[in-house]
Amino acid sequence: MRWSGRSRKETEISTSALGERVTGDIAVVLCDNKLDTNLIYLGCQMARSAKRKVHLIRVLEVPRALPLKAVLTQESDRAERLLHAAMEIAEKFGCEAVCEVVQARDAGPAIVDEASDHQCALILIGLIRTNNKPVQGLGKTVQHVLTYALCRVWLIQDPAPRPQPIAEQKSSFKGSKETTVCTYNHHFSP
Repeated sequence: MRWSGRSRKETEISTSALGERVTGDIAVVLCDNKLDTNLIYLGCQMARSAKRKVHLIRVLEVPRALPLKAVLTQESDRAERLLHAAMEIAEKFGCEAVCEVVQARDAGPAIVDEASDHQCALILIGLIRTNNKPVQGLGKTVQHVLTYALCRVWLIQDPAPRPQPIAEQKSSFKGSKETTVCTYNHHFSP
């Protein structure tokens, strides 16, 4: 088989991303946010190049007031739509993919267990920052996955949104031309 330069390079990059493990699939954690599509594309591209399977995982956290096997109709329907869209992307990429909806009390342990059960070499998980404050904690799910996963974990973080101008005011400073001043709704905590 003759390798094109691009195919060989893509395979080498995808294989090195999986670490020293010779085998193992890729788990892509879907959180029903804007990063999901990016994670699916990244996971599928690496899986196709490394000839691995993608496990598209959506965890539904069940409140403690309900039994663990409770039927969560709205959440399940939404998860099914999300995974259906994810499978369409995987099919376009031509990579083998499996979808799983998991109900658990806490998402972190469920993600680690799923990745371990399927002997995944890599977990892709996303985090969206909601403000520009320094990151104190990554949230219990991401922290659990980073601490207890038995494979590599890639955390993809979207930056915090830029502050939006509340009002633009015209201001004149003594001896200068008229200037536009923007006020931002941006708070920093000490």
